[in-house]
Amino acid sequence: MKNNAYSYKINTILFLFFAASFAGFLWEVLLFLIKDGEFCNRGFFYGPWLPVYGAGAVLIFILLYPKKKRPLLCFFYSACIGAVVELFTGWLLDTLFDKRYWDYTGQFLSVRGYICLYSVLGFALSGAFFTCLAAPFLLKYWERLSLRTRHRILAVLVVLFAVDAAAALIFPNSGNGITCFYFKEILLPSRFP
Repeated sequence: MKNNAYSYKINTILFLFFAASFAGFLWEVLLFLIKDGEFCNRGFFYGPWLPVYGAGAVLIFILLYPKKKRPLLCFFYSACIGAVVELFTGWLLDTLFDKRYWDYTGQFLSVRGYICLYSVLGFALSGAFFTCLAAPFLLKYWERLSLRTRHRILAVLVVLFAVDAAAALIFPNSGNGITCFYFKEILLPSRFP
């Protein structure tokens, strides 16, 4: 793969988008599972992906992958890119759908509740990790698959994502904690049949 930002193949970009969107989904599910003992599908979509992570990862990859040997630089640029993506996405969801999928109000250096210092630091760390370690590792194995197999995998993911996007635009994912349910209620129901 060339280091020219415009030379990346669409299948590489789509793969990294879905990989990071899925990783973001797992991260948030695990966070809420550990923190609150509940499963939360925190995103706008219903499927196992959070596109804000995918979009941020793709932007970071395109802009920073040529600098993958400079982790400190990737850290700072990832902070900036992540802050812009999260701020814009939060504002867009709030403006278009009157929904807040996260709210950092009251957190240190919060900007209208859309971003704060710890979220920006999270993007900085994860962006540097993604650029310097995860993307090269993932791409090594992704590119070992035949082109036909990669196209089939991506075709299925794109169709599933498009159906999910259509459903989410008609019926945005919402609810307490964004479609949360407590494992305590499942494991320890208050009433028995």
